[in-house]
Amino acid sequence: MTQTGGRIDSLDALRGFAILGILLINVQVFSGWGFVALETRQALAWSEWDQSIGTWLDTLVRTRFFSLFSLLFGYSFMMLAQKIEQGPVRCHLRRMLGLLVIGTAHSLLFSPWDILMLYAVMGVFLGAFLNARPGALVIWAFGLLLAVGVALWFGPQLGLPAGRGELALRLLQENVPALSGSSYFEVIRANAYLSVSVLMDRLEGLRPLRVLAMFLLGAAAARLHLAESNTGHIKLLAAVAAAGLGAGVALAMAGAGVQTETTTGRFIAIAEDVASPPLLAMGYGAILLLWWRGNGIFTRGVRSAFAPVGRMAMTNYVLQSAVCISIFYGFGGGRFATISLAGLMLFSVVLFMTQMIVSAIWLRLFNYGPLEWLWRWQVKGKRPHLLKK
Repeated sequence: MTQTGGRIDSLDALRGFAILGILLINVQVFSGWGFVALETRQALAWSEWDQSIGTWLDTLVRTRFFSLFSLLFGYSFMMLAQKIEQGPVRCHLRRMLGLLVIGTAHSLLFSPWDILMLYAVMGVFLGAFLNARPGALVIWAFGLLLAVGVALWFGPQLGLPAGRGELALRLLQENVPALSGSSYFEVIRANAYLSVSVLMDRLEGLRPLRVLAMFLLGAAAARLHLAESNTGHIKLLAAVAAAGLGAGVALAMAGAGVQTETTTGRFIAIAEDVASPPLLAMGYGAILLLWWRGNGIFTRGVRSAFAPVGRMAMTNYVLQSAVCISIFYGFGGGRFATISLAGLMLFSVVLFMTQMIVSAIWLRLFNYGPLEWLWRWQVKGKRPHLLKK
């Protein structure tokens, strides 16, 4: 595990790995596959593979990689805070303001399913935990997850919607058709309404509390320097990997197809919904950090391939949205709802491999990704050097 210019390669590689998982999920909404009826899906080429692929994605990928991305956000926050001697809270608030602007633009111009705005808002609360010990951060994180589980359990008694609320569902149904056949201006208008639908859905699912919990777990990991090879903690990483992957997969499998009409079934469903994503996210992170502590040729090769994507994580995240809408939406390639899930997985792999190559070439010429450069400029108040000397 090496450090380049103050960066930790394994941490960047882990961030790149999370970007891949996010693409595998986001492509389903960008392509329209997630909105069409079962009969339409079955008529698409290679659709005979879709059920098994969908099961695999639901068990191991969906929401798990967003949780991993959130975990890494908290890790980076604490790493940066430890480097800043004066005014760390003020610097953090400036970072969150810049992130909010970028996220808002991303949501309106490309993807109403943007996660950056939520990160910016919930990231503000991280400033209160700058001096917290790792144990306290973990307690706070699991406390928030427990509160989410309790709220979901008693939600029906409190009159909370069990799924997507009526208004959020109506906004979704009214505006998704605009993505398949309208001008780009109409897409922006639809994105504005869809952003409201997504926001309401996330609030009803208590997503902000879940994100903050993952931030805190990531901050705790940074306090322990778990991504750095010279700090030990091998037994801790091994324990987290075993517990996270074992319990996370077990909960995911138990929650698949469970009947929520019974008390036991509903308890399992809520436990899977709340606990499986963070457990698997921690398991993925721990086992990859353990692997990338090695220096074998294959280990270094995989780590080096993912790291450039992670160093430009924000740029690559937004770029995925721009590429997808250009190909699938009506104003672009017009491939909306015409490709099976199997085909979308192949497309995602090709797109991500292209990002690997482009990111590696870009970082040989420049110090930062384009959006990372703009964000750094906004935070520091002076333009950083983009081109390498």
